Amino acid sequence: MSPKIMAVIVGYFIAVVLLVLTYYAAWMYMWLWLDKIIMSDLLALIREITGPAMVAFVTFIATSLVDKDGDGVPDKFEQEAENNGDKKNHFR
Repeated sequence: MSPKIMAVIVGYFIAVVLLVLTYYAAWMYMWLWLDKIIMSDLLALIREITGPAMVAFVTFIATSLVDKDGDGVPDKFEQEAENNGDKKNHFR
């Protein structure tokens, strides 16, 4: 597996773990010191980060970084360049 793909996957995993640990730490703080528990905003953030849309986004980014031939250019971008030939893509 490419180091770029591993960096994306590990970075996403670390972000999820840090969010969950933050949630538990804040929950414990509010429960022990403030005697109230209102954690709906952070829980909503955790649900958003671990939801299907975010997982699909991370999967898309990871698959777009695949470089099987090892030349430093992702295969998806090489394929697009081969399909376009000498044409340049200009967005106007």
